[in-house]
Amino acid sequence: MSSELREQFFTSIVHFRKLESSFSSECEMQMNEMVILQSIAGTCCRECPCMNLDVPKMQKKLNISKPAISYILNTLEKKNYITREIDPKDRRKVSISATPEGKAAAEQSKKKFDELWAELLARFGEDNMRQLLGLMHDLDDLYSALSRERD
Repeated sequence: MSSELREQFFTSIVHFRKLESSFSSECEMQMNEMVILQSIAGTCCRECPCMNLDVPKMQKKLNISKPAISYILNTLEKKNYITREIDPKDRRKVSISATPEGKAAAEQSKKKFDELWAELLARFGEDNMRQLLGLMHDLDDLYSALSRERD
């Protein structure tokens, strides 16, 4: 592999991190916080009444650990975006709800993200985006397989 190709790959990864940071800045919260808050507030999609957080599903979607989800929930709670209460019917369960501030923040972040996404898609093109996402998915699968082989 040429060193130039290696350098371009590294630079692209850094640029993607900056892209995520830009999205986070525009949406006024970290991407993982936004996804989790929207799930709790039920604003993540039209057909999804996701008022309870499915932690294993969220771990898989965001590719993060259970402690990382707990950290994000703590952050959202400190921002007064969510409340957590022990379920009186089953004390092993914790009920998580979005506060009015949390619902407003979820709606606002979704609106900003949707606007940015629409502009990005319009300029980059749907075919290019599908091709990019397919390649990124393939690369992620390959990296996951390599990681499993090393463990």
